[in-house]
Order: sequence, then C-alpha cells, then structure tokens
Amino acid sequence: MAPPSPSTPPRPAPRPRHTDWPGVALGVTCGILVALCVGKMPPALPLLQRDLGLSLREVGWVVSLFSTIATLCAAVMGLASGRVGAWRFTIAGLCALVAGGLLGAVSDSYALLLASRIIEGTGQIAIVVSVPALLTALSAPHQTRLVLALWSAYMPLGISAALLTAPLLLETGHWRLLWALIAGVTAVCAVWMGFWRSRYARPAPAATRPMDWHKLTGGLRQLVPWVLALSFTFYAIQFFTVMTFLPTWAIQERGLSLRTASLLTAVVIFFNAGGSVLGASLLQRGLRGSSLIMTAHIVVGLSACAIFSDWLPDAVRFGACLSLNLIGGTLPAATLSASPRLAKSPDQIASLQGLFLQGSNLGQFAAAPLVTWAVTASGAVPDWSHALPLMALCAAIGLGLGVFARSRGL
Repeated sequence: MAPPSPSTPPRPAPRPRHTDWPGVALGVTCGILVALCVGKMPPALPLLQRDLGLSLREVGWVVSLFSTIATLCAAVMGLASGRVGAWRFTIAGLCALVAGGLLGAVSDSYALLLASRIIEGTGQIAIVVSVPALLTALSAPHQTRLVLALWSAYMPLGISAALLTAPLLLETGHWRLLWALIAGVTAVCAVWMGFWRSRYARPAPAATRPMDWHKLTGGLRQLVPWVLALSFTFYAIQFFTVMTFLPTWAIQERGLSLRTASLLTAVVIFFNAGGSVLGASLLQRGLRGSSLIMTAHIVVGLSACAIFSDWLPDAVRFGACLSLNLIGGTLPAATLSASPRLAKSPDQIASLQGLFLQGSNLGQFAAAPLVTWAVTASGAVPDWSHALPLMALCAAIGLGLGVFARSRGL
C-alpha cells in the first residue's frame, strides 16, 4: 500500500477511554492562575495609586487591559492556537504570565506597569483559548461536556481566591510580593506542564500539516457559535453590573468596611463557581445546553431586577445576588462545553473558545458605560433602580438567543 501523501489530512487521534483527571486538574489550575492575575488588581489599586502616583484614568487602563485585549483579538488568538498547537500556546501563555508578573513586581512607573499588564493580558488570552482543546483531548467522549463545564469555573474560583487571600499581603503594603508569588506559582505550573508534555500530545498542531485556513476557520463560519457568544455578552453585562454594584452598595450605603465588602463579594463570586459545577452535573445527566442557557437568562434577569429594587429587604437582595451567581454560573458551563460539538475538527476548538471569550469580555467592556448612562440619566446622583430596564432588556434578548440556539439543535 502506498504511503499517504503529505497533503492527506491525518486521521484524528483516538480519544481516551478514561478521562485523565490529573491532566485536567493541571489545565484548570492554569485557568485559575489567569483569574488570580485578574483578581489581584482591584484590592491592590489603592497601594498602586500611592506608590506609583497613578491617576484615575491610568488606573482604569491598568484594570481594563485584559478585557480590552480579549474583546479585540481573542478569536484571532484562538485561530493562532489552533495553528501553532494548544500545548505550545499554553506554555507560551504561562511564560508571558511569569514575565509580566515579574516586570510588574519591579515596576516603578505607570509605563512599566502598563507594559507588564499587556504582557500578562496576552498570556491570559493564550491560556484561556488553548487549555479547553487540551482538556477535550484528555477527556473520554462521554465526559467531554462535564470536563469543559468544570473548566468554566476557573474565573470565579481564581477571583474569589484573590479577593480572600490578597488582603493578607496588601494590609502590610506588599503588593510587589503578591505579584512575585503569583509569578512563582505560575512558573512551577509551566515547568509541570512541560514535564507532562506526553499527556498533552493531542490535538496535533495544524502547523505540522499544510495550511488550510478554510478548515481552521470552519467553526467560526457557523451561526450558532456567534449566537452563543452574543448570549454570553448579555449575561456578562448583568453579571458585571451586579459585581460593580455590590461593593459600592455595601460600603457607601450600608457603611461596611472594605474587608467585609470584599468578603461578601468573594462569597457571591464563589457561588458562581458552584453554578459551573451545577451546570457540569446537569449536562452530564443529559440536559440540553440550550435549556441551561434559557433558564440562566430568566433567573439572572429576575435576580438582577430584585437586586436593584431598593424597596426590598437587604436579605432578599443579597439572596438575589447569590441566585444570580449560582444559576447564572450554569450559562458559561453550557456555552464553553458546546465547542467540541460545534467544532468540525479539534484545532477549531481554540477559535471557538476565543469567540466565546470575546463575547464575554465585550459584555464586561460595555457594562460600565451602559450602566453609568442608565443610573445617572435622571441626575448627577446615581440611582441604581434605573438599571432595572437595562437588566430586563438584557435578559429578554439573552432568552431569545437561547431559544434560537435550541431551534438549531443545541
């Protein structure tokens, strides 16, 4: 029999019969490190302003760089990951986190700090778009949705961990030590990932085969992924609006300390991670992803309306925060776990993850101006009850997108 020609696409590597859970755990750890880099900034901002003399505008750029980079180029970086290889892209992302973290730890000016955040942000995107492809290859076919739904908990787990642990170092002014510690743990993770390279042999990088952009971009030329990304956008608008409101309300209107407000916020975000686990369990039991998406938009919309109804008791409003995060957390699980089903080949998974990430960060990017416009429309003093129509509109549009996705078989 003649050997296959170089242009003949290789057969997909066989999927394992059993999920490689240690490999999955290391991949999720990479995601949690990304979230730690995101979550370390808010509690450290007062110290950064004091030590580096940052203006409010400069603080805004430092905080928003991750979402800005993700909004602009996450899908493109996903395509690059599919071409270069998910394992290589993940290693490169971890190295960028280490380099950016160490540069940030020695920064003595706004320019250096901004450069460190650009490097970190690029590494964060590289990791987030690449790891799901590795996890898919490590999972048994009947557990792929479970694994990717569990992966979706990386952001709330990392941010809540940062909010709970960062103040221990920041109280003594050691923000540079916090940066260095996270960089050190990331370096250990990168070395570990390197030692386990044989575990992550699949999927093979497309660079070992002739260039076929038509195939590589096949996942992005479908309608359903864009619908799911847009659904993620409207969920993210509501989620980040509530996460902005909660500490402001706790400190300014209820007179709570910064530490107490941070603790409440961390608890609420941790419930979001619980929602991802709940979504993973329901998907594994056979529930359709579109059912989770539609339910999440309904509950998130009702909860958001309750949160911004100032006539309700505080206990009810805080309970609504918990329900928004718990049930809302099932939406990222359903969305991110859909990529293997929508991808026509393994090297399309990263681009789909990039698209979903882009949708989520577009919502985060749009939330601030939209909510500011809504709550200040009647005067200079913010009235958070005026966010109700915006929350209801986002929930209604998200529900409609979920119904459309269901009609397309999701």
